[in-house]
Amino acid sequence: NGKGSTEPWNGGVPDNATMLYQILDGRYDDYFATYVAALKEFNKPVLFRLDNEMNGDWCWYSAFYTARDAALYRAVWRYLHRYFTDQGVTNLVWVWNPHDVALPAFSWNHHLLYYPGDDVVDVVGLTGYNTGTYFPGEKWRTFREIYDPLYAEYSALYNKPFMITEFAANSVGGDKPDWIRHMFQDMRRYPNIKVAVWWNGVDYDVNDQPGRVYLIDQTPEVIAAMREGLSVHP
Repeated sequence: NGKGSTEPWNGGVPDNATMLYQILDGRYDDYFATYVAALKEFNKPVLFRLDNEMNGDWCWYSAFYTARDAALYRAVWRYLHRYFTDQGVTNLVWVWNPHDVALPAFSWNHHLLYYPGDDVVDVVGLTGYNTGTYFPGEKWRTFREIYDPLYAEYSALYNKPFMITEFAANSVGGDKPDWIRHMFQDMRRYPNIKVAVWWNGVDYDVNDQPGRVYLIDQTPEVIAAMREGLSVHP
């Protein structure tokens, strides 16, 4: 069902939900060794966003599928951080990235419970979407309605640089070009956000109809708003 769903994928436990346990058992170390070799050969900084949006039931590595216990997520993060460090990898920038909306919204699924520690996180990622009004229970949100509270909360909790690892606005439920123009103006309110990445895609409903249309080149008006914003706020 994708982001914003209130039901887990396929209505049950994903087939790969046991992978976290297998990683901790070392069963994927050979695979990670090939990744180590590739990282060393590349030899440039890599933003490594491991298991993002872990507080969403659309992610198989969420505590939703592991006995409601976020400790397993933290253990896997620290295991892999130690593994890559021990293998001499020095070009990873570790980006920890919850979703702004936890689903399900229970205390055991709060993003703080997933935080693996200051010593193994380099950048904190922020993710919040203007999902629009296509799906029941979702609403049109301005950029500030999303990021004012999120930025304030994270700033009080995490002494790390921030990046918006993914965001976008739907075209269903409001004026998308106007949303983009205000987004560029409002971005300056958050000096600790160093990078923002627009997710250029579409989320479909169960009948394969577009429900959240996040395309950056959807219409000439959307393209013009983007070009205007980038020229004024490079």
